[in-house]
Amino acid sequence: MSTETPIPQHLTLRFKKHKTTILLFVSPHDSFANVKSNLLDAIISTGVAQINGDPLPANPEDVTLGVPIDSNDPSRGWINLEIPEPEDSGGKKSKKASVFNATPSGAGLKDGMVLAFKFRPKGATEGADIDNNEWDVIIPAYDDEEDNQIKTGGVEGEGDTGQDEDEDVPPSGFLKG
Repeated sequence: MSTETPIPQHLTLRFKKHKTTILLFVSPHDSFANVKSNLLDAIISTGVAQINGDPLPANPEDVTLGVPIDSNDPSRGWINLEIPEPEDSGGKKSKKASVFNATPSGAGLKDGMVLAFKFRPKGATEGADIDNNEWDVIIPAYDDEEDNQIKTGGVEGEGDTGQDEDEDVPPSGFLKG
């Protein structure tokens, strides 16, 4: 795990899986391999062996990152951050790596951005995709009861002074004469 002191140029990224959120300070020029390694080290350092039944992988290469489809509404879903390398006319993958797959700044990640992460299942081959469309991320949301409390100013009875509404109550600091 990186023990480097964060500097203003570092990004604070939020990594989510199920109900777990991990904040990491990341250099915008670190490789994603290094970011995944730091993420896995941070999880391991907490003593967690699994997240929502998914055991932690031993290898950072078994971690896949995703970005929200809509950065203003992460509940709309996630897409894989790693962009497939283009194939040349012969059907072979280009040897030149995409800048988007190299670093957080190359991928356009901003400070405070949320990323999803998931693990390659044990026994899956290294090149195998990890259910590209399935991300186990729970975004907190207010339920109707909480929304009602916010709109009405709180819990029923809260703020009740015990006085009748018809009673003439002087503003605080003034005495009835």
